[in-house]
Amino acid sequence: MAYIIADNIISPLGETSEENYLSVKAGRSGIRAYEPGTCNIPEGFYASLLFEDFETLALRSAQKAIANAQKTMGNAQLELKGKRTAFILSSTKGNIEENISLADSAQRIASQLGIDSKPIVVCNACISGLSALILGNRLIDSGLYDAAIVCGCDTPRQFILSGFQSLKALSPEPCRPFDMERMGLNLGEAAATLILSKNPIQGNSWRMGDGFIRNDAFHISTPSKTADGLYLSLQRTLESYTKEISSTCKQIDMKAHLAFINAHGTATLFNDQMESVAIGRAGLSDLPANAYKSFWGHTMGAAGILETIISMKAIDDDTILGTRGFSELGVSGKMNICAENRPTDKKGFIKMLSGFGGCNATIWAAKNPERENIALSQIEQQNREFTTTHTIRITPEEVILDQRKLWEGKKELGKQEGQEHHSLLTTLYKQMIGNYPKFYKMDGLSRLGFVASEILLNAEKGETDEERAIIFFNHSSSIASDRNYKESINDKDNYFPSPSIFVYTLPNIVTGEIAIRNHFHGETSFFILPDKDERMMEEILQASCRDAQSKSFLTGWIDYEDERHFEAELKICRIQSSLIANQEVKGVKEVKELRRMSCSLIRRKNKILK
Repeated sequence: MAYIIADNIISPLGETSEENYLSVKAGRSGIRAYEPGTCNIPEGFYASLLFEDFETLALRSAQKAIANAQKTMGNAQLELKGKRTAFILSSTKGNIEENISLADSAQRIASQLGIDSKPIVVCNACISGLSALILGNRLIDSGLYDAAIVCGCDTPRQFILSGFQSLKALSPEPCRPFDMERMGLNLGEAAATLILSKNPIQGNSWRMGDGFIRNDAFHISTPSKTADGLYLSLQRTLESYTKEISSTCKQIDMKAHLAFINAHGTATLFNDQMESVAIGRAGLSDLPANAYKSFWGHTMGAAGILETIISMKAIDDDTILGTRGFSELGVSGKMNICAENRPTDKKGFIKMLSGFGGCNATIWAAKNPERENIALSQIEQQNREFTTTHTIRITPEEVILDQRKLWEGKKELGKQEGQEHHSLLTTLYKQMIGNYPKFYKMDGLSRLGFVASEILLNAEKGETDEERAIIFFNHSSSIASDRNYKESINDKDNYFPSPSIFVYTLPNIVTGEIAIRNHFHGETSFFILPDKDERMMEEILQASCRDAQSKSFLTGWIDYEDERHFEAELKICRIQSSLIANQEVKGVKEVKELRRMSCSLIRRKNKILK
């Protein structure tokens, strides 16, 4: 687990985390009404905007956080500019108005920060911020990096605003999370940065706990009524927190240790309802809960980081912040929503987010978490490694499964007597799959991922793994769908935002489509890289092995520009565990880590015996 050593928030409520926190504590909101025509949107809307350049805003936030780290750590400058520091950028669309690549933006920001390692962009819809924090924590916990600068930023303009309007998701007034009268969300603009380190700040040790990502496997744009993904993620997070503060593997009373749950709280009808179901299933209905989006709106790629920082500031101030706009509970599940600020002496909290593509994420964080005395000298250690079982490569020139060619470019596709010509992907679907009509509604990236995964999974001959993780990488994000959606909004005389196209402008939707098809409830994540770097992809997969419940991955490179330019190089990896017994243990950190692994093994052993 990593320590949190510095932070920053830039939003309409202030230039620092402290300014933002004090504004929220005082009940002030940055959300206001914008006139028709703002950002070339015909209708008026409510939002919280800065009108700043994307890269400039993200860079300023990261620079301010680094400056704060230098003040508190002294030698932070040296630690944060070497190859042992990861730079992780969390964003949904970046500077999409100028069609600038997120990978290129991240590279420029990292270069200006003086970071030597290649940047990683997390593009996982609304959970991107938490996904980025989870990745940073894992990279440090795995020993691959000593520190991680995690920056989240989005700058909503015409592209994003029109998309959410097309989905009928925007509220005609300031949003009201979990309230009976809620009417939808507001969008917000912000940048937020957290710096994680393997070394704590003396006397002020904020820990970033284990985080988990799980998929609903229900729908790409509608939350599950049973909240399966969020519940699974929340359950894993509670197990992790239990192991952190207890030397046993027994369940403890979370209400005695956690101050509150900070919910996603978009104020949309179905998401708020889904969160209440997940909290109830986890047995946390009586735990205080709050939501912050009525202060900034939904800041998308920044949300997970911004809302985590504000929750930390509240704990430092012995406060549970109230939920602005909340009056009467408007969900079926029981929840203890805080309408007003209230005191607390507890030092831990849980943060939750959900997003398009069926993805859900939760983490815990705690200040100086209290642990029982540890008196262990020997323990069994689990070592997790993954091996590749099947591979597939699809390009316009060839299809290769497990080093066997299924098709090569000399063949003519889709021209059977009496039939029209079809693209390669459509032809592969018709000839090898053909039983999933939703295929025709997908964008090119999702079609590529769907076809590749279907052929690959069929090679397993019926083997199943409900918590299989889907982790994909590319360089160009969802560029084909981005171009298509822009065409629907660029002409003022023919302004017609398409919700069916807009949802596919999130590259992680391909992971959701595959999860839905195969009922996979494991982690689904999408990363954008400067180039096809096998070493970096391997590092991220190694870090993802920290999720002990993940037994296999569907992973690899998947990029799609148009029908003539695409590449999928995917594989199935199975995780193998081995034990290192009778290892001498020195120090609390080592004991804690090994105990966590041991508890996981004990549970698995007991499950097998049953």
